[in-house]
Amino acid sequence: MPYTKVFGNFPGKIIRTKIEVARIRSRSVGDLLGPGQGVGAANVCAAGGDVILDTGERVPYDVIILATGSIWEGVVAFPNKPGEYVEHVESWRRKIRAAQKIVIVGGGPVGIETAGEIKDTYPSKEVTIVQGDRLLLNDVYPDKASKIILDDAVKGHPHCMSRPIKTREGRELTCDLLITARGGGANTNYLKFLKPTPLTDRGYVKVLSTLEVLYHPGMFALGDIVDLPEVKQLAKISLGHADVVVKNVLQYLNGEKMTHSYRGSTDYMAICVGKGGGVSFLGLWWGFVFGDFFTRYMKSRTLLVEQVRDTLGLS
Repeated sequence: MPYTKVFGNFPGKIIRTKIEVARIRSRSVGDLLGPGQGVGAANVCAAGGDVILDTGERVPYDVIILATGSIWEGVVAFPNKPGEYVEHVESWRRKIRAAQKIVIVGGGPVGIETAGEIKDTYPSKEVTIVQGDRLLLNDVYPDKASKIILDDAVKGHPHCMSRPIKTREGRELTCDLLITARGGGANTNYLKFLKPTPLTDRGYVKVLSTLEVLYHPGMFALGDIVDLPEVKQLAKISLGHADVVVKNVLQYLNGEKMTHSYRGSTDYMAICVGKGGGVSFLGLWWGFVFGDFFTRYMKSRTLLVEQVRDTLGLS
């Protein structure tokens, strides 16, 4: 969905375009010295660079903030155009309504909540969660689900209408709808040619404690794409990443030493299992776990729809 009202009366310039970023190029010391000036200077990054669009156009920058988020698949791979978005949602509603045996691949928050919503609306449907790890997230699982398979996985996107799908461990599962909920991947394909590479083998961006990208002065990253040992959540951005990046960018532009470090933020997660409840976790001190009543009050009743609409300026 287009976030056209997020910034309100934003005092800067917002460029809306359908053009994709092809890649980003940092300036090297060799660029500043000129051809043949300095051994190895081409591999040492200086400040600034260029954003190269897929049209070939170059947009120079002195400071750049990378906040491109995650790439999703399946039911949560929402299109950007409003018409396509609505059709995507309606299409999945039709698929779920018509199916009787549903396999959900992935036992994280998306997989658990999807199972809970389906069983809440269609109690007679058979829902199976296949999770590749030893436990579901935080050992939380929807009791309403017909079946939970741990330490197993389904590879790729097999067709399940004509024959059973086979898991990694050789189990055969009969289903007429496969929903993938494996979680998002870092949307950083445009950085794959950046040298030296700041990317991990999974595509996440390595950052310093200032959230400046490793090896690349004046380039900052925040949100889902950063390689930090924490759960990927919107709250991590609004309550931690954004403040650190803004303060450090201002210091950087003023030629000052960057003094603000990101040291993590409190973990909080509420996982719904239908409208009636779920489990919540608050990571203060030794950690607190709350059950149906708290989770229903905090999230399950409304899925925070009105709060999200307020955040996006849509109310």
